[in-house]
Amino acid sequence: MLFITTTKYRYFAIMAIISLMLFLTHCISPYEPDIVGKSGLLVVDGSIIKGRETQVINISRTSPISQPEYLPVENCNVRIMDDTGNEFVFDEESPGKYVADIDDALLNYNEQYKLIFTTSSGEVYESNYQRLLETGEVDSLYGIREDHYSPVTEEETTSGIQFYVDLDAPEDASRYYRWVLEEIWENHVEEEIWGVYDGKTIKRFYPSDSLKRCWKTGDVTGLYSASTVSLSENRIKKVPLHFVESNSSKLFVKYCATIKQYALNADAYDYWFEKERELKESGNIYAIQPSQPKSNICNISNPDELVMGFFWVASCAVKRVFVENPARSPMMVGMCSGVVEFCESTDFNVIADRLYITLASFADLLPVPPLYISVQYQTQYEVHVTPQCIDCRILGGSAQRPDFWK
Repeated sequence: MLFITTTKYRYFAIMAIISLMLFLTHCISPYEPDIVGKSGLLVVDGSIIKGRETQVINISRTSPISQPEYLPVENCNVRIMDDTGNEFVFDEESPGKYVADIDDALLNYNEQYKLIFTTSSGEVYESNYQRLLETGEVDSLYGIREDHYSPVTEEETTSGIQFYVDLDAPEDASRYYRWVLEEIWENHVEEEIWGVYDGKTIKRFYPSDSLKRCWKTGDVTGLYSASTVSLSENRIKKVPLHFVESNSSKLFVKYCATIKQYALNADAYDYWFEKERELKESGNIYAIQPSQPKSNICNISNPDELVMGFFWVASCAVKRVFVENPARSPMMVGMCSGVVEFCESTDFNVIADRLYITLASFADLLPVPPLYISVQYQTQYEVHVTPQCIDCRILGGSAQRPDFWK
């Protein structure tokens, strides 16, 4: 009897488990978290930078996480006031973007400035005062070849250039600093342009090397700040900046990093340091939950309203460093294709007539004009079906050489 009873219990237990599994399987449905977030919050991104020709204040509102978009706040009355009573009025250049050209002589060190603006609904917002501090020269900006983890290739050891900045400021100068970086790199194409075929006629192109080199500019997206408050001297060595991988097209010819150094007030530093910390820790499974750095802007009639962003004031010091890489771009070399015509003559009309015949013969194979023509060894003319081999602008950037380029 004991054997029979135990068997019955096992049978019922197994059936119960199977039934429960079937029930749970049929009840499974996708989990869609209800992400509400806060939309419609006022966002202010503005500063006064001594030495900058045009000052800019951007005002917008946050959008829902499910529908991210830029929501400019238009028709605001925006002005900057200093602690001596001077007032600088801004004009709306584009939706939500307010600009003013302020004479640099009117921006004085150790004077204080605050932002005041009124929305079209009559709400008045105001920042606290920010003191304009003098920023010392950038001590050193340099790159060191290092191996880092690559988020692009997901390789643990990827060779590249790690950039650093050194700070060496006077003891009576600010103890809080922020750095903003811009990068420019040079692109080369394989061929020089000789002429252009627009579908009807061939026209000579001068100068032939004008589209061979381009320069592309971009902002480095990282946030970089440091403080010397806890140090015995107003000096820091090797503050880490951005990392550029060796296999990046930015390093194929020549690369330039431009750094802008700003001396900050303590509250401005706290704001940017918190933003930097969030950026560095985002994407890490053990990262802290994002917090909202404290803004220095408030609604005068409703101080409890949450406002995002910060108004800050600073002067700027600039320094550049160039990096040349012996490697050359493998992307275009040997990959340029086209229709080749040989012609011993140097007379344009003779060459053009030969090319017209070639173009007519291959009309069904060639892409829609314009088509670019290159010349090699003064005898070999090639009609390119890959314009990126002859026009550096296709790779991005401008063919206008920067004034400071070495």
